[in-house]
Amino acid sequence: MSVFRLVILSLLGSALAFAASAAQTGAATSGLITLLPDLTPPKVPTRADIVQARLKERLGPEMLAHFDLFLYVSKSASGPLAQRMYVFRKQAEGLKLAHEWTASTGREKVEVNARGRSVITATPIGYYQLDPRRMYPRYHSASWDQEMGNTMFFDWERAGAQTGLAIHAATSADIAKLGSRASGGCVHLAPDNAAKLYDLIQENYRGPVPRFAYDQETRTASNQGDFMRDHRGELKLRDGYRVLVVLEDFSGEAAALF
Repeated sequence: MSVFRLVILSLLGSALAFAASAAQTGAATSGLITLLPDLTPPKVPTRADIVQARLKERLGPEMLAHFDLFLYVSKSASGPLAQRMYVFRKQAEGLKLAHEWTASTGREKVEVNARGRSVITATPIGYYQLDPRRMYPRYHSASWDQEMGNTMFFDWERAGAQTGLAIHAATSADIAKLGSRASGGCVHLAPDNAAKLYDLIQENYRGPVPRFAYDQETRTASNQGDFMRDHRGELKLRDGYRVLVVLEDFSGEAAALF
C-alpha cells in the first residue's frame, strides 16, 4: 500500500473518530435542562393569615380541645391588624376564618365617667371567656350612660368583683369611630356585626368549658390562659360558651413584611 493511501486512510479515521465524539457529546448535552430562576413574587400574607399564625402560637392543646369559636381582637393603635376582630371557627382541618370586622377598644387613658368616677379606659390583654349569666340583647351602661346592644360580658373577676368588660354594639357617634381606640374599655362592633355574633354564639356554642385559674388571695381570675384543676390535675369544667376571646396589643406590621 502506497504512502499516499496510508495518509488518506489515517485522515479518514481521525475524521470519523471526531464525528463520533461530537455525536456523543451532542447526545449528552441535549438531555440537559437549563434551570431559570423562579421570578414568581412571594405570597404576601393576608391579615387573616397573620392572625391564624398568631393563634397557632398562642392556643395550647387544651384550649383547642375545649373551645370551638375563637375571637381574636387587636387593640393596637396602628398597623394592619389594629382595631379589628377576627372570628375563627374550629373545623376538622383546623381554624377557618368566618368573619373579619372593624372594632374599637379602650381609649387607654384616665377619664371621668358618667358617675363622676376617675377610671382608666383600658382594654386589658389576655384570654377571656364569656359570662353565660350576663348576655343581654339590650343593656344600658350606668357607668357611661350609654346603650349597649347585643352585650356579651367577659367572665372575668378582678379584686372580688366581676368586671364590666364586654363585646357589644357601638352606638351614636361611636359607630363612626370604629377602627380606632374609642371605647371605655369594651370591644365595640358595628351594630349589624354585633347582632350577628351574638346570635351565632347563642345558637351554636353553649357547652361545658374549663374554668380559668383563680387566685384566692387577690380574688382575681387568671387572664393568662392557665386553667383551674382538681386534686387529680383534671380540668374543672362548668356550663358556659365554647368561645375564647384572645386580646392582644399586636399591630401585625412585622409579620406583614415576611
